[in-house]
Amino acid sequence: MAVAPDRQVFETAASWYVRFQSEPPTLAERKAWQLWIDSDPTHLAAWNQMEQLQRHLGTLPQDLKRRTLNSGQQRRRVLKLLLLTAGTGFVGWNAQRHTSLGNVWADYKTGVGQRRTVSLADGSQIQLNTDSAIDVSFDAAQRLIRLRSGEILIQTGKFGDQRPFFVETRDGRVQALGTRFSVHQMPTSTRVGVLEDRVSVQPAQTSAVVRIFKAGEGADFDSRHIGLSHPFQSSEVAWINGQLIVLDARLGDVIEELGRYRSGVLHCDRRARDLRVSGTFRLDSTDAVLANLQASLPINVRYFSRYWVSISHSAG
Repeated sequence: MAVAPDRQVFETAASWYVRFQSEPPTLAERKAWQLWIDSDPTHLAAWNQMEQLQRHLGTLPQDLKRRTLNSGQQRRRVLKLLLLTAGTGFVGWNAQRHTSLGNVWADYKTGVGQRRTVSLADGSQIQLNTDSAIDVSFDAAQRLIRLRSGEILIQTGKFGDQRPFFVETRDGRVQALGTRFSVHQMPTSTRVGVLEDRVSVQPAQTSAVVRIFKAGEGADFDSRHIGLSHPFQSSEVAWINGQLIVLDARLGDVIEELGRYRSGVLHCDRRARDLRVSGTFRLDSTDAVLANLQASLPINVRYFSRYWVSISHSAG
């Protein structure tokens, strides 16, 4: 019977992961990693658990993937997740709040890379982007959409329904005022964008603060504050047609957005992040997008596994 990895082995696997996530591994590091993998079956077993985590990174807490954590914090977080995956299959911590496992009970949901259109009884239409989940609660007093995670585009019904229409996130409420609009639950805020008519935004913890945004406007808000208005264009919801449209955008931002549509690690190094990109990209073919970017920009795209891709600036 195979021996299961112990905590020390998992800690080493977590250390390798954090090192490789921070910067692409050198040839010497890759050789040392391979020697470690080959030296003991439990090392391979622990790394297989790491691969399982990589497949589901799109559903894990966003702060695990953010560079604001130092290497020690990241290693502890990854170690905790590895121990949990080993003990529970995948993943047993605070599932209702932080992972898509909590979305098992959502009324409607999509997986990573999927999109879905939902037609509601009042004639409204909800389009769900990748890795999104909503609950629908209609009663005599209101029509309420709870956005558990992800991003949605709403077209409210035209049947003359007089009940107010709300979208609720953890940051507050957006009320439709006869409109077509987008709501995106981000790690620390909610982003709203209006394509038709108007919406009002009310943060959860400051009931006295309400602002109205009209077509062509958007803003980010959290539970206490509403940010400055910014232009919002239909190209920002091109995902409904399976497209990402960018004009003179930072490559780092484009890679971060592409990462929402594929499982695993998609890492872009510091030098490559500031390259500028314009174009229309297919979200259902992210590997082809990466190949096209490599052909048109001074970057190298390296696949360490199907779920682990690194983009680096070419030498020169």
